[in-house]
Amino acid sequence: MRVSPDPRTSVGAPERRAGGPERQAIGPNVRLLAARMILPLGARRREIERLFARTAAAFGSPVLSRRTRGAGGRLKEYALFTRDCAEAALSGGGKLQALDSRLFGAALALGGGYRLRLRVRGTRDAMAAARLIYRGLGIDFRGSTEGSVVIRRCAFAAVYTPRVCALVSALDRGLLAGLTGGGVLEFRQRITEGADSCRACLTKGKT
Repeated sequence: MRVSPDPRTSVGAPERRAGGPERQAIGPNVRLLAARMILPLGARRREIERLFARTAAAFGSPVLSRRTRGAGGRLKEYALFTRDCAEAALSGGGKLQALDSRLFGAALALGGGYRLRLRVRGTRDAMAAARLIYRGLGIDFRGSTEGSVVIRRCAFAAVYTPRVCALVSALDRGLLAGLTGGGVLEFRQRITEGADSCRACLTKGKT
């Protein structure tokens, strides 16, 4: 997965009310601020395991047993695991659309859970939460309230091929859809394809 939030882009400024379902965010989102402080204290390993379990289930594979210590080592195991599962699916002639839907659904549930737990209140909070989550996965995610997304550093880019990246990015689409309550993430360029950064656009939609 393209599988984090920065005080400059996360919370604090109110969102403009446009008559839609989004509530105006007044002041900082305390849960997001607390999550930023708690993350280094052990939550990162727990969240990686949750992602690992849901991703493995989507691939129809058991979770790979831990062979290393620490979150960094487990993240490398996750990257290799997802690469191998994706390559097997791509070479096996299976139903890739069904796999895409399962991966999307797995991450959608995770994103929806984060949305509730962190009390995400609109696009600004969603992008802040995404930055926090992705940072724990070795990915420098930066998103604007207008929906533009830029990733200049990704721990998975050195492991994934372009085809694997495109398939596994169903997890990114699902996570952002869950965090935003239905947003549609569309990648326009990827590091794995030779670009200097991944760039995507998040638009409103229905899941």
